[in-house]
Amino acid sequence: MTFSILASDFHLTPADSAGLEAFHAFLRDVVSGAHALYLLGDVFETWVGAKHLRWSEYRAVFDALRDLAHRGTSVTLLHGNRDFLLGAREAVACGGRVVGEEVEVDLHGHKTLLLHGDSLCTNDVGYQRSKPLLRGRLVRTLSATLPFAVQLRIAGGLRGKSRRSVAMKATDTMEIVPAEVERRFAAGYDAMICGHVHRPGVRIYGVGARERTLHVLGAWDDGGVFARADQHGIALHRYRVGRIEPFPLVTRFPVGVPGADAAAAW
Repeated sequence: MTFSILASDFHLTPADSAGLEAFHAFLRDVVSGAHALYLLGDVFETWVGAKHLRWSEYRAVFDALRDLAHRGTSVTLLHGNRDFLLGAREAVACGGRVVGEEVEVDLHGHKTLLLHGDSLCTNDVGYQRSKPLLRGRLVRTLSATLPFAVQLRIAGGLRGKSRRSVAMKATDTMEIVPAEVERRFAAGYDAMICGHVHRPGVRIYGVGARERTLHVLGAWDDGGVFARADQHGIALHRYRVGRIEPFPLVTRFPVGVPGADAAAAW
């Protein structure tokens, strides 16, 4: 049966050998044989540009993705809020494509919107206002021209500032806003899939014929929650090395979403 795999928020770093091993095991145990692999952002904890390909740990990630592509799996990378500088060189390195922070796909017969997910958190007004500047031409120019060591120092400083900012924000500020989800569904999508907020599960909006489903993927610090899609639909699963199990959490909206896990997304 033809199937696709979707995952996000690996937050890979060279220092996290366990995370890197889990990523490679995931490709081997789950993705091998898939028609398509979609990585919906924040594959890397930090990405300052193609100079990061100099690191052997990251080259191994791209080599593994390219090997999948050579064996017939279509590979697509989306931008996350931590690795939005992925570009054309990285697309070549993985043998696939980099498409920005969202893309519409025909997912086994269903019109589906794939996105990292930060654009659905519209209550975080400060972040949404800063986003165009962070992803603008100036930052990309600096990425292409500054020495790599300087870029890494700047990125480290920005990450520290981001962590401090998150610690001061209310949890609901960084949650997915149902009204924004409904607005996206008004464009006629059958389903949406995102990551970012580190609160995995199936979220159902509307009732009856107007019911629409958002599948939220999980982060990988404690076994990632990924999606598998085929002709029968989309299902979430949790993967820990050597084990795959269903992830059946379903929430119907509008309801409040308790908890503080969203703070980890930033």
